[in-house]
Parts: sequence; structure tokens; C-alpha cells
Amino acid sequence: MTRNTAPTPGFDQQLRDALRPGAAPDDLRRSLLRAAGKRRSRWTWPALGIAALLMVLLGGGTWGWMVHGRGQEGPRLGRAAIQMFREAPRMAFTAEASGPDSGEQGRRWSAQAAGFSAALPKCLAGQAMKGGCVCDMEACRAVCYYLQDGRAIYVFDRTLRGLPFDSDQPRRIAAEGHRAQAWNENGRAYVLVEPPGWGGQG
Repeated sequence: MTRNTAPTPGFDQQLRDALRPGAAPDDLRRSLLRAAGKRRSRWTWPALGIAALLMVLLGGGTWGWMVHGRGQEGPRLGRAAIQMFREAPRMAFTAEASGPDSGEQGRRWSAQAAGFSAALPKCLAGQAMKGGCVCDMEACRAVCYYLQDGRAIYVFDRTLRGLPFDSDQPRRIAAEGHRAQAWNENGRAYVLVEPPGWGGQG
């Protein structure tokens, strides 16, 4: 007597069938989703709060640093003017003794060479100058006039933050044995640099 039996699949086939992915049981899937929802709700708001706080702190620190840096613009560029004076750049303009007064010559020259008319401040009106040069500063331009008495006056194309608007009470700056006085006047910033040992008025 013969029995009709289906052939038994081989071991490899049985193993493949056992390892074939299938749908997760419904109760397991629901419990996993509930656990994930609880974890997300428990950590999402604190994590967002921490991230927002970090952004405020970093942004506030950057803003504070920028405001502080802008407030120090005048003294910083005043020290840069002293450094340029020490390096003694070559004059691009020389005042002619036979021409109009040197201040007028400087204004004409600066309008063409620097793009703005750099007049001497009121406290130096009529002061004789040797000549001058154009200086590219940080985020602005300046004209440097070398005066006959050994000093130099830097005339900036705009006012500088951190400087007073009173030439009688200028910001005093010292660096590398040199002294400078800096102030804003009539829409311009001025830095008057004195060499070491200069004994004139200041």
C-alpha cells in the first residue's frame, strides 16, 4: 500500500521560509508606536527649548560683540593711523609753495584722488602742509596730510563710532610712543598724530 505524501522541502527552503519578513503582530506594532509617542512628547519640548536658548545666547553674544566692536571703531582706526604714520608711506601729493594755500590744494587733490574733499579741521585752519596720501582703512577711506610742524592729520570720509563730536575734548590714543587725538567734526572723523617728543600744542 502506497501513501501519497507531499515531498518535504529541503533545509535551505525551510530556513528561507522561517526568516522571511512578515507583518508584525498588531498588538506589538501598537505598543511600539505608543512607546515612541511617549518618548517623543517627553523629549521634544525640552530639546527645542535647549536649542532655542543656545541660539539666543549665541546670537546675543555675537550681537554684543558686534556692538562693542562698532563702539571701538574710532580708537581702533586711530591706532591704525598711528601705525601708518610710523611706516611713513610715500606722499602722493606735494603742496606747491607758489600755488594757493596748501589746505585748498589738499581739498582739490583729495576730491580727485580719494573721491571726497578732505578739508582740514577748524583747529588746523591755515596750517601749512607738506603733502599727503590716500589711505584705505577698514570699511572706509582716509586722506593723510603731513603738516610742516611734523604731525599728520588723517581725514576720514565719514564719522567714526566711539569718538566725541568735540575737537576741544578729543579721544586721546597712545601707541608705540606716539600720541593721537581723535574726534568727529562736520561729518568727518579726524585723527591728529604726534610723533614722540613732539612739543607743540596738543
